[in-house]
Amino acid sequence: MPSTELAVGERARDRAGVAIVASLTLATVFAALNWLSKETPFLNLHQPWQDDPYDVVVSLDFVVLPLLVATGAWRVLLCRRYATLPARRLVDLQRLCAVSVGVCLATELAEWVAVTLGLHRTAWTAATAWQVAALAGLTVATIAAALLLAETARGVRRLAIPSPQPDWLSDAMALALRASPLLGRHALRTQAGLRWFDARAFTWVRRRPVAVAALLSCALALPFVAAKVVLEGYPPALVLLSFALPAAGLFAFIVPVGRYLRIVEPRQAETPGWAIAAVVACAAGVTAFAFHDSLLGHQTAAGLNALLFGGALAGGVASLATQRALRRLRSRTAAG
Repeated sequence: MPSTELAVGERARDRAGVAIVASLTLATVFAALNWLSKETPFLNLHQPWQDDPYDVVVSLDFVVLPLLVATGAWRVLLCRRYATLPARRLVDLQRLCAVSVGVCLATELAEWVAVTLGLHRTAWTAATAWQVAALAGLTVATIAAALLLAETARGVRRLAIPSPQPDWLSDAMALALRASPLLGRHALRTQAGLRWFDARAFTWVRRRPVAVAALLSCALALPFVAAKVVLEGYPPALVLLSFALPAAGLFAFIVPVGRYLRIVEPRQAETPGWAIAAVVACAAGVTAFAFHDSLLGHQTAAGLNALLFGGALAGGVASLATQRALRRLRSRTAAG
């Protein structure tokens, strides 16, 4: 009969651990190679995928993949080889790895499209060939990781049923409390502060996950703005764009992924309509901007901002209208 915990030495648990470590390692290598190739002019100038819309996906990976890997890595620290393992912790890690591998696959697909279309063919050199070869190797490794994750997930599902706890926030607090003795004589005060933080801040997070996602997205977008202002001296209109674009993309990613990962257990069975509209609006704005080379003949800061915010407005309105139409349809079906 399925249990809420996995025993020490359970084969399915060990195989799942291998899949998790392999997936997080793959995501780390993929993120590092993407960063290296994009930030090295000798490589970036010879990439088929150096321009939007492909570059939008690659740029978002700079934040998304390190965030996923870091989030998974600290929870792996709580998985002790010689202690029973809560099924909830293992299943959550499998879900996070599935998202990480999915992000890698989506980026690889975008890059393969650019290669297939032969973009920037006149600039292709031996550096291009090496990057395409690396892309091929990474794609094979990513598919293998995805298959291994799927297989081990089935094995865990046959043996265990995840319980509501420990969730991500509970495990974060458990790890912080476990590490607090390293502070020596300040350990007791630190533990008291952590328990206060758990009772106040984490309670607030659980009640307002969408607001927290918005704050996190804005915080993660700030380095993009700082880089543009300090290194390139952007004017205000481009500063707004360089902040709004990553913030919108990250919000459109964090909200649905956070729900899938169950970072916070939803207080309602269905996602509120306004939250869905906000996510759709952000995704639509980023998608519209990604095709600015095709949609704008003469690109200006005002035009790029109009494309981003106009696309977001259109997406949000369309989402609200669609939700309203679906509610009416359900009401008529129920009445009939």
